Amino acid sequence: MNLPKIIRLVWTFYKTFILASFIITACCIVLFWKYGISSFAILFWFKVTTLGVIYYFINTYRNREYYYFKNLGISKIFLWIVILTFDLMMFVLLISQTYKLR
Repeated sequence: MNLPKIIRLVWTFYKTFILASFIITACCIVLFWKYGISSFAILFWFKVTTLGVIYYFINTYRNREYYYFKNLGISKIFLWIVILTFDLMMFVLLISQTYKLR
């Protein structure tokens, strides 16, 4: 399978909860701006915990979508590894940029 097709399929899956993830990240950025580097550990674990909650709800309420991706050759584990890695990398990148601006 070619890379653009994989990226498009992962994006299709990520669109189902990108708004929730973005709102949580934005709240963490605001709190980091307000309280500084001392709040990073708490905000990081808050972000990881909320990603776990998102994972639980997607697996509970949208579990039939996995058949679509499996039929196209992408496993559930691959989807989650790519999305969670991307989301956490974006979170750390935005936090570091906020720290530089502060």
